[in-house]
Amino acid sequence: MSLAVASFPEELLESILFDAVVGPSYPHARTPWHRDHHSHGAHTTPTRTRLAPLLVCRAFHRIGLPLFYDTLVLHTPSQSANCLRALRAQPHLARAVRTLVLPAPSSADAQVLALLRCGLRALDITLPSSTPDGLPEALRQLRGLHSISIRKSSGTYLSTPHARVVLGAISEAVAASPALTSASTSFPLSSDPALVPLVAALASAPRLTSLLTPVPTFWGPALPTIAANPALTRISLGDEPQGHHRRPVLGTSLFLAEARKHPRLADLIRAGTAVVGWRGRAWTMPSGPPALSDQQQQEGRC
Repeated sequence: MSLAVASFPEELLESILFDAVVGPSYPHARTPWHRDHHSHGAHTTPTRTRLAPLLVCRAFHRIGLPLFYDTLVLHTPSQSANCLRALRAQPHLARAVRTLVLPAPSSADAQVLALLRCGLRALDITLPSSTPDGLPEALRQLRGLHSISIRKSSGTYLSTPHARVVLGAISEAVAASPALTSASTSFPLSSDPALVPLVAALASAPRLTSLLTPVPTFWGPALPTIAANPALTRISLGDEPQGHHRRPVLGTSLFLAEARKHPRLADLIRAGTAVVGWRGRAWTMPSGPPALSDQQQQEGRC
């Protein structure tokens, strides 16, 4: 390493490497550490690009490797098993993981969660069609979440026992994470019995400021219950944002027509959603939740 680079403070090098090394957290992106030896070209370029800074010198590798593990996206049981072996072989890398994305949770993912339970800050999980061994227990051990995203595939129903068990465990993790500031679901929050524990946990989360969820088809008590949380500053209705912008929603639905009659709920929706047809204080907050202070981050840790 040249003397010029050696003279840089490590904090500055870490900030520079962060943007180059940390992978995307969207669940359909390929897992950042997994290499597919049968694919070429565009499929391997993103991972190779992120690996390149680690090969510059020993200092870059030492500083950048924990950043490389900051975000893990585990698509398959084999990827999860490989990741588990890597984290067990180098425990300091497990402490570096902050975001975990599980598009298809498996029993290996449950073991990964158990390793990450203290340092994990963001979890993006898709409800499984079965209940992997150890997954509910691992979810219940989470204590330091700042962000939670819950998804389900079109073939998964909330009424199934597997979905209920996992949702119940997620609800316990939400209730046990006092630093949680943002939550999102890919399905509408309704009065379905499977969602009652989750709604109650979100309603009592002491620092929850942002909720993203689709517009419910019919009026129900779920969102009004969550809106009673005094910490909440906005409810964003609709799909996930494309880039930095969310598509506006029409204010003619049965749910929104009734929501206007509830001042607290209506104000939160106005703060987070561009509603076509709603007049008066119809403005949109930035899409990202506010940053936690250092003191709040410390309180959210195990």
